[in-house]
Amino acid sequence: MILNLIVNAIDATRGVDDGPRDVVVSSGRHSEGVCVAVRDSGVGLASETLDQLFKPFYTTKAEGMGMGLAISRSIVAAHGGRLWATPNDRRGATFHFAVPAEGHPAPSSER
Repeated sequence: MILNLIVNAIDATRGVDDGPRDVVVSSGRHSEGVCVAVRDSGVGLASETLDQLFKPFYTTKAEGMGMGLAISRSIVAAHGGRLWATPNDRRGATFHFAVPAEGHPAPSSER
């Protein structure tokens, strides 16, 4: 699941000709337990597509099947967590997932 997010981030940076092509993976405590974020400096996400990104068979890639993010969200949900995406301020996107840590309740809803 994490590998899928990283590969997607790398793919997104392939469309960048000006500036750095960065992929940064970070983790830390979150109000819901533990959060991991995969941030890229790629082509970014249109705000109108954010709701569709995790639907089966929806893809922004020419060769994509539209299954990776739907499956990833299912895996995270099966562990009591949630997966969501946000556009970055300048360029690129960040995909976050939060899962409960010991002593933390499961998230109340998906974004």
